Amino acid sequence: MKLNSFIPTFQRPILLPTATITLAAGIFIVDTTTDLDIAAAVLYVVVVLMSVSFCDRRGVVLVALACVALTILSGILTTSETTQSGLINTGIGFLALGLTTYLSLKIESAKNTAKRLVEADQLRDALIGSVSHELRTPLASILGGASVLADMPAVSKDQNLASLANGIRDEAVRLNNDIQNLLDAARISSQGLRFQRDWTDSTDILTAAAARIRTRYPTHDIRLDAGSNLPLIYVDPVLVEQALSQIIDNAAKYSPHASPIQITATTEGQSLVISVRDDGAGLTPDEKQKLTERFFRGPRHIGTIAGSGLGMWIANTFIASSAGTLEAWSLGAGQGTTMRIVFSVPQRPEQDEITTPTD
Repeated sequence: MKLNSFIPTFQRPILLPTATITLAAGIFIVDTTTDLDIAAAVLYVVVVLMSVSFCDRRGVVLVALACVALTILSGILTTSETTQSGLINTGIGFLALGLTTYLSLKIESAKNTAKRLVEADQLRDALIGSVSHELRTPLASILGGASVLADMPAVSKDQNLASLANGIRDEAVRLNNDIQNLLDAARISSQGLRFQRDWTDSTDILTAAAARIRTRYPTHDIRLDAGSNLPLIYVDPVLVEQALSQIIDNAAKYSPHASPIQITATTEGQSLVISVRDDGAGLTPDEKQKLTERFFRGPRHIGTIAGSGLGMWIANTFIASSAGTLEAWSLGAGQGTTMRIVFSVPQRPEQDEITTPTD
């Protein structure tokens, strides 16, 4: 605990400097008039430590230099029979003062850095909250208006107008997704991810995610093969749907227009495996290794395909929150990618074990 925490705030500007100066003067007198030598001189480190509470970096250094000067002056004024002993004591005092000053400045610098980081985190959270409200609300209106405009017969019949309306809609969707990624990333980093698992029909998650991406990429051939009799999984359905949507979106973004994207779900032993396969850009060995790192983007895509490098990191985090794993597989650049989500299927409690109150 810092010394000034015991002193009322209104008294600190006067009391602490006064106490520091008084202590330094007392140490000087004791060091000069007695034979305590090093025991008295080393007490100057207390003066330096006290000065940190009310001085900036330059002030602390000046206080340390003043203590050095007092030590030298005390050595000159003290009559000692052993000159060598006096020099040794003075040197030890200098060493103690130097180390104390250096460590004090380092500690204070670390505290200031930590304080700035906390303030930056608070500012970031406030900014993100403002973005979510101030940007997403009008963006929803733009997106809705562009969608209605693109579907109007007079617009759809005019190729130029249709292209313009669809472009506005697509860019609004992209911006909305980027904002969502920033919000998700901030939530994961600052507050920790909160999830709520429940027994969920995996088919519902697959259908909702595929429908969402079909709306954004109408030219892609998004195929869904959900199989039959898929087991219920114990996951957070909202987060898993967001993660799957992100993976499908990634597949569409990095593959040619009108190319197929195959989504399948099968059971393998005691696991449910969801696969998303595309015929797009594929993955190099380095990209495969770093795919789920935050802010990672393959060098060959920077400048040609828009992105923040957050999508796959968020997807991996959301899947991991439901005890799932995300795997990537590719033969290499330009040879497509297959992303696999694997969830273990725990034994579900029998329905007759769940009792309901009766009259």
